[in-house]
Formats: sequence, structure tokens, C-alpha cells
Amino acid sequence: MVLISVDTLRADHLGAYGYGPPTSPRFDALAREGVLFETAVAAAPSTLPSHASIFTSLSPHRHGASFAARRPLADSVLTLAEVLKASGYRTGAFHDGGQIVPELGLGQGFEVYRTIGQDRLSPVAAAGLAWLDGLQRQEPFFLFLHTYETHLPYTPAAADLRVFQPDGYTGFLGTGVGHKEMRTVNNQGISLSPADQRHVVASYDAEIRAMDRALGELLDALRARGRLANTLVVVTSDHGEELGEHGSWAWHSHTLYEELLRVPLVVRLPAGTAERAEGVRLSELARGIDLAPTVLDVVGVPIPSSFEGRSLLPVIRREPSAAPFALSLLDGGDPEQDFAVRRERWKLYGERLFDLEDDRGETVDRSAEHAEITEVLRRYWTRERARGATATGSAIEIEGELRRRLEALGYL
Repeated sequence: MVLISVDTLRADHLGAYGYGPPTSPRFDALAREGVLFETAVAAAPSTLPSHASIFTSLSPHRHGASFAARRPLADSVLTLAEVLKASGYRTGAFHDGGQIVPELGLGQGFEVYRTIGQDRLSPVAAAGLAWLDGLQRQEPFFLFLHTYETHLPYTPAAADLRVFQPDGYTGFLGTGVGHKEMRTVNNQGISLSPADQRHVVASYDAEIRAMDRALGELLDALRARGRLANTLVVVTSDHGEELGEHGSWAWHSHTLYEELLRVPLVVRLPAGTAERAEGVRLSELARGIDLAPTVLDVVGVPIPSSFEGRSLLPVIRREPSAAPFALSLLDGGDPEQDFAVRRERWKLYGERLFDLEDDRGETVDRSAEHAEITEVLRRYWTRERARGATATGSAIEIEGELRRRLEALGYL
């Protein structure tokens, strides 16, 4: 199986999710070959805790990995890669580093866990394909690919940028969109002009387009090798990006609004799978913690009892099931306020209740009108919070090359 995580990728900037500009023709084509989840929710608006939730099927307060606390995922927490490796799978990961470097614990269970560090999907995918080519044809494999291509700084190629900004841009942000400029804008409350705003969005969209092209090349390469038809392919993201909705631009990690929590999720099932479906769109809630159980269910490996998410295969089969609670937490936040619990329509963010059906911008607090719904969602977080972490890793020092890479990505 192949799991691709595109860091900082908003669902609503992809054509398959209704976006008009041509950012994602290859992702859209993949969605037509598989199952698209219209409402996939990240466990956190930041990289380490969200990826740890994907790998462990545990919410952030349960797996304990925290970049804010410089605390890696504990060795004792079971991961998807460890389960698959114990079941005879070859396991390889190729990624852009940052918050998912091995020092932060996400390499558990991978035979190869290699940082490429070019912030482009193309070289990451090339390294993954080279590893795959070295395996025996009959060996089952788990290949994880991660890229920061759609993460700040936005440095798109001129040709890609012209697709979204044909008239050019001459404002103070320059030819790209960098950390220094956006930190100044966001921290000092500088207002961006309409032209500046269009440039930020165009640059972000251009990075998506480049990533999407590399995604297509990867899928073509898998098909040319005869690997695609029988391979489970999952494409998702760890979190989105704020583009002015709640005051910040090209920023994340600081709120739990939908622009940071709604992520893409496409599952392309292998040929011969009983639930094999093409062009299916599902409105049911999917969570980051559901990915590992889904993968194991598809490939026929027992789901460990420590995994707390649910397999999405019954959802794909259209079997009736109760909507789950989706919990999202701010890394290093105040547990009294920096949590979000939602079901399909309603979302409790701290003390405020939002009706996501009628108020997609999350601007009107409905908690006073719907006290019962508010209490149901609040009780869920109260119960979950009381359970605490399954394990806690020891804090590490951020220094050397790791510090340099994290500074380049704006994390320090």
C-alpha cells in the first residue's frame, strides 16, 4: 500500500472538492477511481500530533506526541508501520523532515525512514520508487511518502504561478511568499491589499499544482511497473492552511477552525477488493485516527485493540453506523478552550457551538440556543480528557541540522 501525506493541503483548494481554478487534475482523476471522503477531519492543525494520530489511531492527548513540548512519540505506542512489519510487510518512508524526523518518533516500524528535505513531492516519490524497485515482486509493502510542497515558504515555478496570476504581481511580498514576511503580517496585524491576498492564494495554488503534477507522475510510474492496480493508495493531509478566514494569512497551528482541520482524503482500493468502488463520494465523517484501521481492514491484517479509530470500510459498504465524534486539539493549547469536538453538523470549539451546515465560516455561536447539543459534545471531551495519554516520550533538544530545517519551515 501507498500512503501519501501532503502537508498543509486544504481540501477546498482541490477540484474534487469543488474548487474552480485548475490546481489538481491528477488528484481529481484519482478521486474518480476511488472513494472521496467529503468531510475528513485532522486530529490537530500541526504536523507532529496529526501524523502521530494517523500512524497510531490515537487522538493527540492519547499518543502524547507534542512538538510544542518537544516530546516525541513514545516507543511503547504501537504504530501502523509496526503492525504491518510484524505481518510480513516491507516498510519504507521517504519524507521532507521537519516535524516528522525520526528524532520525533514517527519512524517506528519502518525499515527505511529517510529524510529527502527538498520540500517537493517529486524527489520524495522518486526515492520511494527506487526503494520499491529493490523489493521482490511478491513482497507486500507499505510505502509512506510525505512532502512540504504546499507548506510555507511558497516558492512556485513561474509557469505554475502564471496559471493563477497571469497579470503578475509587484507588491511587497515579492516573487514568492516567505516565512519572514508572513510572520510580520500576522504578528503585527498588517492588512494585506486585495492584490497581496490574491498573490498569497495564487502562490499557494501554484504549489498545489506542482505537487499534483508529481502525484500524477508517481501514479503513472506505479502503473507502468504493474503495481498500481493491486495497490491500496491513500492520499490525505495532516492539516490545512488559513487564507484570511479568521485573520491570518498562510498560517496554521494556532486555531481549530475548519480551514485548518478539513483535509482531503481519497482511498483507492485494490482491484479485486469486495468493496471496490470508483467515483464514490461519501459525506460521512472521517478522521485521521480512522486511517490506520482502514488500511489494516483492507489488507486483511487484524486491527490491534490499542487503535481507537474505526475502519472506514463499513462506511464504504454503506452499512448503517452512528456518526463518530471527531476530536481535534491544539498542540500546547489550553485544554479548557483549545479543543474542538464535532459530529456531522455541529462543532463545539471551546465554549462556542457552530452549525457547520448553515454557518461554514464559524462566525455565530449557537451554544445558548442548543444547550443540549453543546453539553453532549462537551461531555465527550471531558471523558476523553480524563483518560490521559497512553505513554509519554521524553523531551528532546532541538539543535544542529534539525534546528536548521525547522527554522527553514518556520517552526522555530
